[in-house]
Amino acid sequence: MIPAGSLEYAFSRMQSRLARRASEGTWSAIEEARSLVPIQDAARGTSLERLLEALPPQPDLPGVDRAARKAWSRAVAEAASWMPVEWGPALAWCDSETAPHPTLLPSLGHPAWRGRWPQGADDPGLEELARLVAGHLARFRIAPLHEANALRRDFEARLLAFFRRRPVEPSAAFAWLALAALDLERLRGEIERRLAFPGARIAA
Repeated sequence: MIPAGSLEYAFSRMQSRLARRASEGTWSAIEEARSLVPIQDAARGTSLERLLEALPPQPDLPGVDRAARKAWSRAVAEAASWMPVEWGPALAWCDSETAPHPTLLPSLGHPAWRGRWPQGADDPGLEELARLVAGHLARFRIAPLHEANALRRDFEARLLAFFRRRPVEPSAAFAWLALAALDLERLRGEIERRLAFPGARIAA
């Protein structure tokens, strides 16, 4: 048995969670939904449930934001429980209310994040991931609205490829969290659009 608190254990748990990510078929069903109930039905059994479970009985826009934040905190806590303890501070930074990121996606690469790496951390993938995230955020800030979805899909594909290239390395945990953030933000947007435009069919 692989012991908890090791990179091997963390990678196996993250692979298991990735297997439960919503498929494009699930996302299509969510995008076609006119209300919250079909969204909940479509997302059942996927990793999106962590946000839906955090929603209040009668969600409003602030309630959805709080639920997304709670689901994100849960994802970070899960990663921390799987990883070697010395990575706890770097992971905790991802869930800090003062971390300089406008969305759930942490600005990996920020000096505050680097300063929380364990002394002597030896994983070149950390710097590679930092560049990947910084590049995406820079492009996303200036992209026209009609390009936003394509940019997210490209970033998601790059993160998945990165995760698979870096098995059993600390940087894989942060790539996994970045993927979780993208999924939570995408679902949060779908739910909030239904609340803002009840009954409307809204393309993603």
